[in-house]
Amino acid sequence: MRLQFATWPEVETHLERSTGILIPVGSTEQHGPGGLIGTDALVAEAIAARAASEHDRILVAPVLAYAPAQFNLSFPGTVSLRAATFSQVVVDVVDSLAAGGFDAFYFLNGHGANIAPVRCACHDLHQRRVLARPAMAPLKFRLKSWWEFPETDALRRELYGAGEGMHATPSEISVTQAISTAVRSDHTAKSWTPLPVERLRDLAGDAHEDARLHRASFPDGRVGSNSALSSAEHGEALLCTAARELAADYRRFVADPAW
Repeated sequence: MRLQFATWPEVETHLERSTGILIPVGSTEQHGPGGLIGTDALVAEAIAARAASEHDRILVAPVLAYAPAQFNLSFPGTVSLRAATFSQVVVDVVDSLAAGGFDAFYFLNGHGANIAPVRCACHDLHQRRVLARPAMAPLKFRLKSWWEFPETDALRRELYGAGEGMHATPSEISVTQAISTAVRSDHTAKSWTPLPVERLRDLAGDAHEDARLHRASFPDGRVGSNSALSSAEHGEALLCTAARELAADYRRFVADPAW
């Protein structure tokens, strides 16, 4: 079930069975010459929705589509929140849902720069509840990027090898091809320049430079990714695998014995 398509009595019924909720988080930023600007949000939302369509005990919140992405601001269409702003958005979303009875929050991430702000938000939420007088009921959180699931990670490495790269990756573009006709293989750049493993490691978590320097370093928006390898068939396989692994991990997180 998806929260934005539910009524409040349906949500109340869900809470009688489970107090967990799945929150996709993405971004609104350029994804190379052929990738959709909303790729990260679309992919996280699609995986979460697929998992929920197959398991009626999963409730999915609306995707958080605006996020920190300053390094892509030199590409038109990118929208970036300050990290502190995004972290506070997460706090406000959790506070609102907790007021209604939720206490287990699973964040499915599709954008590297979200990781640190979401973790900061969870830290602050824990601390505030512990220090309250009287102490507030505890909450629990899990943050997982969709590409971290073991079988999903193995599949994308098998399909693309070094061509996976870091940004505007063939795996994420493939998923958008599987769910939308707005991007096609012939829209993706054919030339490709791989990045050394050490450079990819340095940029982990979207630790990129100022937006102007970033565009100078990566003029077509891709970061070591061979997006021409993408396909809708690959995207469907990645979507199915990630949704299955997400559902299993979500079940472990909420400790639902009635799955």
